[in-house]
Parts: sequence; C-alpha cells; structure tokens
Amino acid sequence: MGSIRTKHAVISGACSGIGLALARSLLDQPDWKVVCADIRPESWKNLNPPLDSSRATFVECDIADWDSHAALFKKAFEWTGGQIDFYAANAGIGDRESLLFPWDLEAEPTKPNLDCIAVCELANYYGMKLFVHYARKTQQRLGADHAKIYHPKVVMTASCVAQYPFPIAPQYSAAKHAILGYTRAIGGTLYAKDNITVNCIMPAVVDTGILPGDLKERWPKGWLTPLSTMVRAFQELIDETGKVQQDGKSDGKDGVVKTAQSVECALDRLYYREPVAAPDESQAFMVKDSVDPNGVWAASVNAVWQARVAAGDTSSSVGGQ
Repeated sequence: MGSIRTKHAVISGACSGIGLALARSLLDQPDWKVVCADIRPESWKNLNPPLDSSRATFVECDIADWDSHAALFKKAFEWTGGQIDFYAANAGIGDRESLLFPWDLEAEPTKPNLDCIAVCELANYYGMKLFVHYARKTQQRLGADHAKIYHPKVVMTASCVAQYPFPIAPQYSAAKHAILGYTRAIGGTLYAKDNITVNCIMPAVVDTGILPGDLKERWPKGWLTPLSTMVRAFQELIDETGKVQQDGKSDGKDGVVKTAQSVECALDRLYYREPVAAPDESQAFMVKDSVDPNGVWAASVNAVWQARVAAGDTSSSVGGQ
C-alpha cells in the first residue's frame, strides 16, 4: 500500500457546535490534521473527550481582528509545514442589538453594535485573503505540477436565512446573505485562476450555542437539524473527486468537483441552491460578462485599477454606484 498523504485543515469556531463536529469528523480519518481556532481557550481545555494532540493543535483567535486572524494563519502555515489544504470559516455570533426594541428618544442615538457583522461577514474576507495568500505560496513551492497534488478548499458557514427574510436577527441575516453572494462571486473565478474551490453551507436550525435562551426547548419537536448533516455537507464540498453518496439525500452531482456552491442543510437533506435566473437578455449579459477575463467588465476594471496602482493608490474601490 502507498503512504497516506497528510492534509491539513484550519477551522474557526472549532471548539463547539458545527466546528467541533467537523474537527472530530476529519480526525476520524487518518489523513487529516487540524488547527482548531477559537476565541475561548477554556473551551479547548474543557473538550471531553479531548482531540488527539498529535494531530490537532489549538490557536486562540479573534477572527474579527485582522492581526489575530493573520497570526492564526501564520502559525497554521508553520505547524502544517507550509501547506493548508482546507479552511472552514465557521465561527459566528448573533445580533448584539435590535432596531425592534425601544430606546431613549431624548438621548443622543448611540453607535450601533456591529459585532455580528464583524464576525459573520468581515472576518470571512480576512480569512479568504489569508487563505489565498498561503495557498499561492504553497503552489509556488510545489511548482508547475501543484494542481496534481494540492487542492486548496474553503467552505464558509452561511445560514439558511441567507435566502429568506429573517427579521428577528437582521444583522445576522444580512451577513449571511453577504457570504452567499461572496461564495457565488469568487468560487468560479478562484477555481479557474488558482485551483481554489470556494463553497458555503447554509444550516437550518441546529442545536449549537448560537441559539438564544430556551429556543431549543420551544422549537417544534423533530425539526432541529443534526450536526451530522453539516458534516456531510463539508465532506461533499471538500472531496477531491466530487463524490456524493447516492442515497437520495443530496442534490449534489456525483463526480463533479464543487465550487461556488451553496448547500442548504435541513434535517437530513442537502439542497444545492441555485442563483435566481436573469429576467432578460441584458441582465444575462451582465452576469456572463463579469466572469469573462476578456469581457468589457474586465477591460474597464483592469484599466482603472492599473491607473490607480501606477499612481500609488490602491485604497479605493474601482467604481462608484
């Protein structure tokens, strides 16, 4: 038998809920090692049973802080010997304030608490840039044949409410909508350019620490989605051959590598959701042209960007509204 090639994962929010279930699942396979990132070191210390210390390590990280997030990836890159195969951008929190509740109208309005946006949306942009940076370093080291042996993958944890109105937690809903859009926007182009696949899972109501108060007890019996459903979604999305178990519980296409996919995880089913169809020819052109490296979007954006780089300005966007 040939030797097993070790693969390395980084998981944020790895010490509880979906992240912990994923970490345990990967470590059940002999070819994975895992960097477990979490903001709470006590959660790592209190894991019962603990994870295999020879194949898992812990890094304290506040993913909403760029410096902390960057330090996580630097440590992970060193610990893995220079090859991060998979990043599960999983950590999340709920809304920290609500427009639905009253406040003192005689006082000056206070700045809104955007911690939910920082963790559930902005941190994903940080993590994506860091993963792409280190993936490209690995590809550079491996040389021209890197695509044969290195298959970098990202899966972000969005939510089923990325698709539906969810007025009880509007910041959370908006952040998850953003992750869905981000996945669809970059998944195809990053795969074509850098051999990096990007997907997201969209869990339904799951028994994790993000559920408020006694919601678990109030929820209709039998309608909580088990952690095993999310684990299956992760496994499908990172499989290097695109394998999908043929049991009628997944819409995924067997044998097709997954990228730019959004998978709704409800009860024991996986639903691969598609973007809305363009309503007319003009909108269809707008979408299709945006992925064409020789299209009008690319020509215009590249010209603007090159002019700004030449002028030493890379801080602003390439266009206005």
